[in-house]
Formats: sequence, structure tokens, C-alpha cells
Amino acid sequence: MTDSIPFDRYPNLPPLFRAFLRGLTEFYADRPGLDAAAARAREILGRPASVGASAFRCRGPAGRDRAEALASGKAVAVAAGHQVGLFTGPLFALLKAFDAIRVAREISERGVPAVPVFYALTDDHDLAEVARTARPGAEGPEVLVLEGADRSNRRPVGPLPIPQKVTEIVEKFRLDAKAPGASEILEAFARRSAPGVSYADAFVETLFDLVEGELLLVLDPLTPEAAAPAAAFFLQAARRQAAVSGAWRQTAERLEALGHEVPVPYRSDVFPFFAIENGERRRLDSLDEAARRVEAGRALPSVDVLTRPAFKSFLLPMAASILGPSEIAYHAQALALFPVFELSAPVLLPRTHAVLTGPAERRALEALGLSLSDFFAASAPSAAAAPREAEWLAELGRRLEKDLAALEPSLRGIDPTLTGALETAGRKVAYQIEQLVERIRKAAEKREDIAAGRRRRLETMLLPEGSGADRLYPPLVPLLAHGRSALAAIRDAARSSLEGAAVVELGAEAPAEAAHAR
Repeated sequence: MTDSIPFDRYPNLPPLFRAFLRGLTEFYADRPGLDAAAARAREILGRPASVGASAFRCRGPAGRDRAEALASGKAVAVAAGHQVGLFTGPLFALLKAFDAIRVAREISERGVPAVPVFYALTDDHDLAEVARTARPGAEGPEVLVLEGADRSNRRPVGPLPIPQKVTEIVEKFRLDAKAPGASEILEAFARRSAPGVSYADAFVETLFDLVEGELLLVLDPLTPEAAAPAAAFFLQAARRQAAVSGAWRQTAERLEALGHEVPVPYRSDVFPFFAIENGERRRLDSLDEAARRVEAGRALPSVDVLTRPAFKSFLLPMAASILGPSEIAYHAQALALFPVFELSAPVLLPRTHAVLTGPAERRALEALGLSLSDFFAASAPSAAAAPREAEWLAELGRRLEKDLAALEPSLRGIDPTLTGALETAGRKVAYQIEQLVERIRKAAEKREDIAAGRRRRLETMLLPEGSGADRLYPPLVPLLAHGRSALAAIRDAARSSLEGAAVVELGAEAPAEAAHAR
């Protein structure tokens, strides 16, 4: 059975991520792996978090105990994070959480207490990314967007209420509720994301539901307990403006000199922070003025994509960070800021990539004569040529027409009336051959149409919009199609591989059909 899709066959991965996997030590000093993460954990154990235990959201007394341990320096963090998307956003957000849970457990087993922490980007203002979801439609992926989800929003998304239209989106997903218990699953998601519930609360509570039975802490950067550390971090950055901007500029120049795309191009007029003031999150007009407002308590600083990694390690003693490919790409620049703040960088571990296949997908692959790995590597097929049999028959008809025409003089010599019979026979034979050729071509076109339909459906389910389905569809999609057992399979697949995407076979027929992925 194929257990993974090698990353060299996996689409739309940033070149810097591929370089990271090969070992780009100039920008990524630590080789990713559990040994390095455990070693980093031993180095930083004893450093307390910059926030108290009350800053973390969790369920149950065990979670509160681990929050106390983290806050007091008796444990280290294994962090993951993402935007607070509708229905927990794309599946990879849940995979990150499961990865953090597993890595924290394995570090703890090596003698260093470690706690999984999910950093929820409640302060982000990108409502266009948060207030949308998608489902596999009949003609391709159907993207479902809530009102207000546009790039004009400047308010932090976490506290915003989910609008009424979410009920229409829930009804769209009801079409997919095929598995036993699917209606109850959908209703549970709907209750968490009911109109009026904040995006932050809906995300966090649904995430806790999905990892039920596992210990997980969630850190919301908008929690009041994080305000003082955020201000301290920003003011420290402001005092070290030259070092911050210099590290950004130098890494951008070095990446470009080595032929790499620069994820965050350097801009001399931008300092890598936002300020939240009067309910809106905006870039800084003036660093000095922003620092005065932050010191006076009139503005709350908010990190951007470059400064967020260092800020997370400022808040938490982080041994490892679970990241997606694009996040790892921009860490080539973000890691250069850690020395500026005198922080130890966590070991970077790629999140699990998961390819979920059900019985329908496995049957389609078998009918196409493709392995799952070949499907991911293959480009779109070109238009099929006419069947060889049809071409052979058409050529036979052309030869027969010539041969019959050559026979006409000799038949005329025998009996002139035979030429009419010859002409009639020729027309009948030509007609029958033409009809057979047409039937062959139509049968082949039908076969190709069926194959194209299978391929389109596979692309919708496995490679929507040309990327892995775990980047578009929420966990709700496999849960509605395959029931609660899909959640256990997804959790078990979370292995943070450096080699490729995990293949997760779902559905009752999975054991019998394992050979389909060969």
C-alpha cells in the first residue's frame, strides 16, 4: 500500500519549503526532527512563559495544570497556529493541532514536560480568508463566503460575530451528510458557529470538540493577559528598529542573491507591526508616534507575518513550531529576528499533509489505471487521438474504394451490366465501414468522457484548485462523508513527515481496497 505521496510529486509547494527539506542551513540552522526538538526543549526548560496560566483556554483540570506548568517554567511549548476560520478553516489547521499534540507527547516521553499550544490568530483582520469555507460540488469545489468577507475589513476578526448567512452555508453542507451520524455532526458544527457567536469562540470550541480526549491549550493574542507582553515586545522592537529592519533587509538580499524567491520583500517604509486602535488594525504611520500611543495604553501592537514567530517565542518557551509550507518559507526571513530579541528559535517541523481517499476515489483511480502517486504527478491528459481500430477501418475503406475502381474495366469487358452492381456493392461496403468507424469513435469518446468525468471528480476531491484538498476543505467534509471514524484516521495520520503527504484511506471498504493505492 502507498503510505504517502512524495513531496516531489505534491503540487504547489514553495521552492523554499523544498529547499528546507533538503537542508538549507544558511537560513534554517536546525535540522527538523524530534531529536532536535527534544534537545531544544532541554535547553529552554525552566524559562517561564510571559503570560500567566489564565491566558490559555483549555478544557478540564489537566489542561489547567499544564497551563500552570508552562507559565511557571516547568514545561515547554510545542506550538501550532492558524487563522480562526469558519468550521476551523481548512483541514490542515486540525492537522497542525494533532501534530502539536503528538510532538509534545513524544518530547514528554523523552523526559522534558511539553505542552501543545495552538496560537489562534484572533488579531488578524483578513476576514476574506476567515469568513469562507468550501465543499466538493458537482462541477468542482464550491466556495461559500459569508457577507462582509472582503479585503476592506480592518477590524480584528476574532471578536467579530458570525453573520446570519452561516445558516445557508450549513444547509449547503447538509447535501453532503451521507454517513451514519452525519446529521448530528453537522448540527454540532452549526451550534458552535451559530449566528452571533464570535469567530474566535466558534473556532476554539470546535477545535476542542475535534481533539476531544487530547490535551490542548489555545492562546488568543487578544486576551487581556497578552496585552502587556505585546507592548513590551513592540517597544523593544522599536528601540531596536535598525536591527529589526537590517535583519529583514539582509535576509531578503541574501535570498535573492542565491536565486530564491523572497517571501516578504523588504520595504524601507514599513516596520513589521500593526497597531490596533479604535477597533481597527492598521500599519504604522509613524513608529515613534505608535510607540508613544502603545506606552500610553491607547493602542495595542499587533505582530505581522515576520514578527509573529519571534513574538510567540517571546510569550512561550517554544521547543518546536508546527508550520505549513508557506510559513516555513517566510521563516527563512523571520528566524533572523530571533537574535535581535535574544530569543532561542524553536525547531521547525512541517505540518502533516494528508490525502483523504474514500471508496469512490479508490474505484475511480482503479478505473483510470492510476496509482494515487501517479495521479498527483500527472499533468492534465491531452485530447485523445482517434482509436487505432477506427483509423485502420477508415484506411481499409480507402483501399477498398481504389481496388474496386481498378476492377471496373475488367468487369466491363465481361459484362457491362456488372459495373452497376460493382458500384452498388462499393457504396454499401463504404457505408457499412463508415458506420462502423463512427460507432467506434463514439464509443471511444464516451469512454473518454467517462474517464474525464472520473478525473474531474478526483481533482475536485483530492486536488481542488490544483492544490491539496487539506488546504481548502474543512474537517466537516470527510466527517459528513465518512462519519466520526474519519476523525480518528486523520488523528492517526498526523506524523509531520519530511518525506511526503500521508495517504488516509477512509470508508468501510478501505481494508479490502488497500491494493488500489499501489
